Amino acid sequence: MIYLDNAATTPISLNALKTYNFYASEQFFNPSGIYNVVVKVKNDIQSAKETILNSLKTLKGNIIFTSSATEANNLAIFGSLKSNFKKIVLSMADHPSVYNVGLELENKGYNVEFCPLQKNGQIDYEALEQILDETTSLISIIHVCNETGAINDLKRINDLRNKKCPNAILHADGVQAFSKIKINLDYYGVDLYTISGHKMFAPKGIACLFVRDGLHLKPILYGGGQENNLRSGTENVPAIMALKTAVLEIGDIQKNYDYVKKLKDKFISNLKDVACIVNSNETNSPYILSLTFKGVNGETLVHMLEQNGIYVSTGSACSSKKKGNRILSSMSIRPEDVVGSIRVSFSKHNTFEEIETASTILKNCYNELIEKLR
Repeated sequence: MIYLDNAATTPISLNALKTYNFYASEQFFNPSGIYNVVVKVKNDIQSAKETILNSLKTLKGNIIFTSSATEANNLAIFGSLKSNFKKIVLSMADHPSVYNVGLELENKGYNVEFCPLQKNGQIDYEALEQILDETTSLISIIHVCNETGAINDLKRINDLRNKKCPNAILHADGVQAFSKIKINLDYYGVDLYTISGHKMFAPKGIACLFVRDGLHLKPILYGGGQENNLRSGTENVPAIMALKTAVLEIGDIQKNYDYVKKLKDKFISNLKDVACIVNSNETNSPYILSLTFKGVNGETLVHMLEQNGIYVSTGSACSSKKKGNRILSSMSIRPEDVVGSIRVSFSKHNTFEEIETASTILKNCYNELIEKLR
């Protein structure tokens, strides 16, 4: 098997799995208990938060653990809402867990505007500047697009926020950025930031939301008041501690970035004789590669690769049941080309041998499919 769908999910690392099992079978105590043995578990959770804050290059906030990035994104937006909110600004590049929240808020009567995209997949900063005004109360922009790898400049977005609507709350979905590109939340100036465990070799079922000091959210779940009253429910200690282990295993981000970029460049180079369009550029994250193959159906191509033991996707797993591709369409890619698009997503554990094999088989599958369609 050659797995090239790492933007969808990753396997849990062996060390993270060992940590998970330890806290599931030995240190299994409920952190809300009052007996002495629970103190260690509470302290371990706090240490996990500190580890994540350090990796985000900030100590000016708190980490709220959630069950998923979808929940964290919902908490960021719904938890920020106030009765005096006038305008909410999202983007056409956002993950469904943000974009569909925007549609729901529109249905509830809120003024929601979606910032358009440039052809390179980044948000249109000039359009964003025009959209933002003194009535803007909340901004949520994805950091790295899960479909194309386009990296949005959070510092630039924050500068526009400070210029046009300094009182607005700024949230970023960092799921495809965390562990893959260098992050400095103090430099960016964002108020809320989402990360997810299963995208970076931690278990599924664990994610978190960074909340800047001084920002007061409302809970979207009510119960025992865990996580500073923002996320009721018994903490998933095994997954939290496994996430900490995965964070400690990230390693040299720049070294990993440079290695994966070489993998991506090699993959693209091997397809130079094929009629395909690369929906990415040099400024995009190398971990995600969007390709459009002329004259074929991307889903058919994905299944042909699957039969050869190679796993890629047509795009976001959270959008797999929907027709079309909102993000590629927003980049002015023609509908007939959107149909032929696939997403290849790499990890630091992929090898050049895998890239050579996968790209060769992809080229052969495409040529075979074109021949059948003649």
